[in-house]
Amino acid sequence: MGDQDTQERKRHVILLALGKPDEALLFEQHLMSTFGDRLEIYRAPSGFDAMSLAMNRPNVVLLDQRLPDVMGLDMIEPIREQIGAENHLIFVGGSGKGGIRPGMRDEALKRGATALFDRPVKLDVFVDTLNKLLYPIPPEHPHINGLEMIDLIQAFFNKRMDRTFRIFGSDGRVGSIYMLGGEITHIECGAQQGFQAMIELMNWRTGEIRIWDACLSAERTNKMPTQSLILDAAREMDEGVQRASTGGGGDPLFDAMEEDPGSSGSSDRFRISALEDEIDK
Repeated sequence: MGDQDTQERKRHVILLALGKPDEALLFEQHLMSTFGDRLEIYRAPSGFDAMSLAMNRPNVVLLDQRLPDVMGLDMIEPIREQIGAENHLIFVGGSGKGGIRPGMRDEALKRGATALFDRPVKLDVFVDTLNKLLYPIPPEHPHINGLEMIDLIQAFFNKRMDRTFRIFGSDGRVGSIYMLGGEITHIECGAQQGFQAMIELMNWRTGEIRIWDACLSAERTNKMPTQSLILDAAREMDEGVQRASTGGGGDPLFDAMEEDPGSSGSSDRFRISALEDEIDK
């Protein structure tokens, strides 16, 4: 049998660290009815319990933004240290119109969250994400260091792949690009979304790009065809470079590049890593 069949038979451990017992019970019942004996589920009603159970290295931790004894944001790094880089932490929060606020979203991702869910959580979307995390499709391009972000997007578009890009800027900012079946469905960068967020991300020059082989968001903020979005974004960048070179735009990002003779203006100064590589090690 293939590796995928072996993965299907493996029993995974899920830790539900949710502050509301009725919500945790709802998740447990839904997951058990969906996955059956493929899952072993534990509930942690507090941060103390979550840390104790995380020592067993569950495959996925569902962590609440607010637990009775601690803020969930402060638990991400210690739990991540317990479960290891090969396992996943899903951060759940927000219940208002805007969901988890942008600053908290960035901080949760920087501290090690794999994915974010706003309340109320759509259980079918959550199950779909869980399936992709627990039973990933082996990557076709495991060695991608040195490629520019736009080249990566084009490659995954051509092969109609599901991907999530997380871009961690060296200044602490975090951005995300989500692809479903090769099409970009959602882009976010702080409070910006869609095309403007894409422009912002393509102007970043240093940091790290990490890639998941799953679309980890159900948001749909981009309606442009991916090819059009790439071309328009590239055109915007070219025009910005031309303005900077003629002294017309005074774009500080490009001014800084001109001051650095070692900068070519490409995104190859990003350190690019695929999460699937880390899992395979």
